Amino acid sequence: MSNICYLINERQKLLFDPKYVHTLRSNLTLSFEISRYTTIQSESKYATSAIDIDSNGEYLLSGDSVGAVSIHQINELNIHSSNELKPACYEPKSGHKFNINSIKWFPKDTGIFVSGSSDKSVQVWDTNEMCAVEKFKFSGHVYDAQLSSRGGKTSHLIATAISNHQVKLCDMKSGADTHTLRGHTAAVNNVIWSNRNVYALISAGRDGKIVMWDIRRSNAAVHYFDQFNGKSEKAHCGSVTSLSQTEGGIYLLSSGQDEQVRCWDMTNGENTFTNFGSAATPDVKSVGAAVSFNACYPGLLYLPNGSDISVYDILSGQHVTDLSGHFGRINAVCYNEVIPQLYSCSGDCTILMWEPPGPESPNEIGDGSVPKETPYQDSWSDSDDE
Repeated sequence: MSNICYLINERQKLLFDPKYVHTLRSNLTLSFEISRYTTIQSESKYATSAIDIDSNGEYLLSGDSVGAVSIHQINELNIHSSNELKPACYEPKSGHKFNINSIKWFPKDTGIFVSGSSDKSVQVWDTNEMCAVEKFKFSGHVYDAQLSSRGGKTSHLIATAISNHQVKLCDMKSGADTHTLRGHTAAVNNVIWSNRNVYALISAGRDGKIVMWDIRRSNAAVHYFDQFNGKSEKAHCGSVTSLSQTEGGIYLLSSGQDEQVRCWDMTNGENTFTNFGSAATPDVKSVGAAVSFNACYPGLLYLPNGSDISVYDILSGQHVTDLSGHFGRINAVCYNEVIPQLYSCSGDCTILMWEPPGPESPNEIGDGSVPKETPYQDSWSDSDDE
């Protein structure tokens, strides 16, 4: 009897083992499909161009191609029943005149968010009033606008990627742009704050360069990522179309017009030469990729690839699967870190939610069905037939 109690106790311990939980979440993530129960409705008839989810997984923020902004509440969905998710807030007259290329929640506070647009401006929003309270104007189109998730001394700075070859830092406290970072020779597509260093910023442009900046220095460019780990300043042959990083900032993922995905070791800034194969569409415009590294094991990259979402194992480069459901170019994807969900927006004017498959009907819940085999399924089996 004591042996049985011991085995039960060990089994209970396993359920809370971090690697076991990560593997379980990974198996759920690998089986993503379009939600059978949730439809995300829009007040706009135009394409959604940018999306973001807050750190608590409560609200989906989106901006469209004519400057309208929507917020959907996603944390109160009824499981295994139909949900027609209408916007909790919708603002058609946002102050932006053209396409919203980037929209981001303020970290750990849904009372503020920022948006960047092709109308050459970045706006800071008060969510409660659903209006812009600050506006920064530039001489070029704004392709990306990012806030630091680490907070601290850079929490009030907005990093912006601009078409006039520059990266600018906007200070929400003073209402002025404080830094101009020069090093690109073409439009800057993407910019992100490093998860390893609160003062480090990474930008990617249509000149094929990925640059790391230390905003405390006058000569701010501290590293140019080289695809050959030599003395070149080119990370890709052609435009860099996406930039994302793992939660701890250990790995940086980039895709380019050269149809390549590259994984960079951020401890030394070198290319890991992970082979992802031919992994991206030859497009000069940027897309919003997503990473689920700490949320599941192994880490996965979700990369918009035309009208599909290509899923890759970050560590091995293995092409795991393609998620198909859109009928137009996918502009961005966003992973919900709280529960296994993926959201995507496309030129077909839809936002889709992807989640693990549920039962076809309530009667199928708990029917003991065996999940589909995944690339990471264990080779052992406790089936009576084996």
